[in-house]
Amino acid sequence: MSIDTAGIADAAIEAALVVLEETPRQDLDPRPTLAEAGRLGRAALRGGRCDLGMRARLLEADAVSRTGDVATGARIFQEVNRWAVEHRHPRLLALSHIRLSLFYSHLGDTVVALDHAIQAQQALAAMGAEASPMLRLRGTVQLANVHGDNGDHASARARYAEAERMSAGQIAAGRVDARVRITVLNNLAYTEYEVGDIDAAEAAADRLLAAAAFHGLDLDHSGVDTVARIRMNAGRHAEAIALLEPLVAVETDDAFSELNTTASLLLTLAETYRRCGDYPAAGAALDRCQTLVDQRGLRSVGIELLRERSEVLAASGRHVEAFEVHKRFHAAAMAAQSAERDARARTLHALHQLDEATGLREMALRDPLTGLYNRRYVDAELPLLLHRAAENGEPLAVAVVDLDHFKQINDQGSHEAGDRVLREMATLLTAAAGAGGSFTARLGGEEFLLVLPGAGAAEAAERMTLLCETVRRFDWRPITGDLPVTASIGIAVAPLGRAGSAELLHEADSRLYEAKRSGRDRVAA
Repeated sequence: MSIDTAGIADAAIEAALVVLEETPRQDLDPRPTLAEAGRLGRAALRGGRCDLGMRARLLEADAVSRTGDVATGARIFQEVNRWAVEHRHPRLLALSHIRLSLFYSHLGDTVVALDHAIQAQQALAAMGAEASPMLRLRGTVQLANVHGDNGDHASARARYAEAERMSAGQIAAGRVDARVRITVLNNLAYTEYEVGDIDAAEAAADRLLAAAAFHGLDLDHSGVDTVARIRMNAGRHAEAIALLEPLVAVETDDAFSELNTTASLLLTLAETYRRCGDYPAAGAALDRCQTLVDQRGLRSVGIELLRERSEVLAASGRHVEAFEVHKRFHAAAMAAQSAERDARARTLHALHQLDEATGLREMALRDPLTGLYNRRYVDAELPLLLHRAAENGEPLAVAVVDLDHFKQINDQGSHEAGDRVLREMATLLTAAAGAGGSFTARLGGEEFLLVLPGAGAAEAAERMTLLCETVRRFDWRPITGDLPVTASIGIAVAPLGRAGSAELLHEADSRLYEAKRSGRDRVAA
């Protein structure tokens, strides 16, 4: 009964995590999200579900970074990504690579951001049908974004087109929110605006407006700003002003949007007024923008405000004032660049420290002589693999491998010869383990462990019999001379993954001693 209850609890935790993972970030208040993710993570760890705990931790990291602690968020992104790589967890790989791609995009390292976006796509492909439409869309849009950031506008357009096709089909099937398509078209339109292709930008803006009308949606601040800037660049000033004025009349924003503020819209409105020669209206829009900048501490908007005010003053013939304001703009921009460099350096330093700490942690889980995992790793990993096997209704086999008469090699040869045998044995064991989530560890002395997820009794016996023969036939003479090297192996299988790790290892040990008693150099299962 306790197993069923735990299963229900796990299912509830996972369902709640999926909701948080697949809700658009701008719709999540970071502080309640931080609290909810923490609660889910603690519940997951109490139930022994490290994978769910890591998914919750990734959500916590994103919330932390959105509240301003970018360095801490980045460190956790890296930690979770390393865990996902080590445990071959496709969903966490996809999610963590997407988060890291966003992080490096904001940091300005667009090449690394692109690498993470590509790795996210590879992880999504590995998930197959388990990758939800929303997750696939998110990965595709991020890849399109970073292609654009890297100046590869052809690839960006292709990916945005792919994302739009995906979103249209999924919206029709009722699987994703129509706002996803609006976001895709908005990003495409803004990319064309930045490229400077007025005709392409106008066409993209028209499609964005048509899609919003078709789905019965109002454009958010970001969409309005994009269309207004495109109209402004095309000389359609009255249309741009008509789009902007209703929104800037209301000085309230989505508190959690990152760029879609009334202050940004006021900047666009001021530039539009300037371009059509209405300098008093441009100045009034900038004054309102300045009030919001001062109230909310919008530093980046404040810098752009100085640039635009200088342009307005110059256009209205007030050149001395324009020059003074431009000097302030230049000083503020240089100070911001310096602060960004310092912040980038601090963040990268923090990540470097994490790399060192991760290296030390990895060393603590490895046997220094053979490089294989050690008993500490087995104690942490085997229960998780058994839990997954039970969930999937799959078998899991363990094999304890012990070198026969190893003491003779140390006594008659040397301890150096014994160490060389152990290292060669590690290579043979690693080859025998193969891929598919299997791993091998040194338990101590001349005793090793292979963990074989998905292997039933027959497969495990066949693979270990082959290993036994490989050890026997290996040319040990350069190391041990005339002393033979053989191995005895004991196998235990959890047919449906339903076994405790201690009990399973004890059973494999019992089979090992059976192999020893029966003459060594053989497999007992």
